[in-house]
Amino acid sequence: MALIGVAAAIRWVGFSNETGDWVSFLRPWSIYIAENGYFGALADEFANYNMPYLYLLTALTWLDPHVPGTVLPLIKLSSVFFDAVTAFYAARIVGLRWPDRRVGLIAGVGVLLLPTVVLNGSWWGQCDTVYTAFTVAGVYYLLRERPWLAALLFGIGVSIKLQAFFLFPVLFVLLMAGRIIKLRHLLVIPAVFLGLLVPAWLAGRPFRDLLMIYAEQGGQYDALTLGAPSIYAFVNPQPQFLSLIRTGGLVFTVAAVLVLTYVVLIRRTVLDAKRIVLLAAAFSILAPFLLPGMHERYFMQADVFTLIAAFWVPVRLWFVPLLVQVASISSYIPYLFIARANPPMDKRILALMMFASLLVLVITLLRRDPAEPVVPRQAAPVTRVPEPRPADEPETLSLLVPKPVGNTIAG
Repeated sequence: MALIGVAAAIRWVGFSNETGDWVSFLRPWSIYIAENGYFGALADEFANYNMPYLYLLTALTWLDPHVPGTVLPLIKLSSVFFDAVTAFYAARIVGLRWPDRRVGLIAGVGVLLLPTVVLNGSWWGQCDTVYTAFTVAGVYYLLRERPWLAALLFGIGVSIKLQAFFLFPVLFVLLMAGRIIKLRHLLVIPAVFLGLLVPAWLAGRPFRDLLMIYAEQGGQYDALTLGAPSIYAFVNPQPQFLSLIRTGGLVFTVAAVLVLTYVVLIRRTVLDAKRIVLLAAAFSILAPFLLPGMHERYFMQADVFTLIAAFWVPVRLWFVPLLVQVASISSYIPYLFIARANPPMDKRILALMMFASLLVLVITLLRRDPAEPVVPRQAAPVTRVPEPRPADEPETLSLLVPKPVGNTIAG
């Protein structure tokens, strides 16, 4: 309870902090919503976020005149609420590993106290824990083998922000392995995505424009990395090669996901609860590490899932969330506190921390425990050729009376 109080106090201090994202984006969006009839403003293209988050911002803007202060604390309070939801489901996932409820409680409080989780919502006013809450909950219900609910939560997560898609390779691996997820479950995700666009469509916005929001986000920035400790910390190309490298990075990321999926399947890896947690942690690093144009905030799912994985395999992974957190928080600091382009540590060192964490997770994922049963390869069917039967032997007797094997000695 004391640690939860500390987590709340740190967040309270950050509620009054105003960042460039608030000044340049969230405040103008909120003003536009208020000046154009709240729900009616959703018919216009005034923001580059997908509609579910704008529904939330519209509700908070409508609530703003009825409470003291500005809309900024309400925005941050909504993110803090999802901090708590993320911590709750992280605790539930760890609780599946350890019967002692105190261990899960420690994991949940640990998520609340992660520096990036603290800063992202209550200081920065960002919404990365909002979609992370849904993906963490989705993984929990995968572990409980409730695929319909898991698919519903993944659909909501990716509707809030595209970065929830970083966890979708977990669903792909389970689908290919015939474990928990079937194709009919995955159909829930696009249904949820499209269904959440309907209110904005009813408000008057063309449905085609709604479908193109994420496509337009992809072309918004040309930089290979926007503060993310990724592989592009080692790349400094000429401007004329940026487009080629971005395309190559996207193709390489898809190839890496497919290769890891293939290796997991070809090795007959037992996809138990531990392996699903490790898959989630590995893919939450792999995608933002290899994709171009990533913000530092897009490692939020990695921050949470590596901590969960460390509770599942503490002996081998205790240091992984430390590496990930140092790399992530060092990328936050320039924007939030020192207003300079470079983090306090060399970006290449931060990227190496992320890569080392990913490598350890993949090795642990593919490592077979000594007591783990080996899944046998499926043998080809054997065609048995019947032995020749003497012509004078009755067919019925040949079927009912066994032939003697070897010599029979009486007595």
